[in-house]
Amino acid sequence: MNDDYPRETIRELPRERARLGFTARVLARLDEPGTAPARPRRAWALAAVLALCAVAAVGGLRWQAENRAHRRAETARAELAAMLREHARLAAELQALRRDSGPRSPVVLVGGDERADLVIDLGRLARGGPAPEPGIRRTSSPFVR
Repeated sequence: MNDDYPRETIRELPRERARLGFTARVLARLDEPGTAPARPRRAWALAAVLALCAVAAVGGLRWQAENRAHRRAETARAELAAMLREHARLAAELQALRRDSGPRSPVVLVGGDERADLVIDLGRLARGGPAPEPGIRRTSSPFVR
């Protein structure tokens, strides 16, 4: 097979010719004002609309993320404020208990049963007084007679 065969075959084909007056008509249309094709303008308008939609979508997603973060931060602040209020209330209650109870001597629960508990006050032992007598504390159970 010859390498020049395709070239020769193409040269043998009849040439396509433009119709009479084609060049003159094209040049006349280019010289007319306001007859430029509208397709490039439409393409630019479409590109601008798509870009605007993309910017709006990204902005909306960013706003949602910031709004979600803001709500989480507000919830965390509210929970922290509640914890601080509860801490202050417990601290005040503990202070009141310490103030109302005064100095107490240690007491030991030695034993007991359903009807009575055997309790020894160790403060009397530390003061060197007479040997303490065991105290009996009765329970306030409705079953005790």
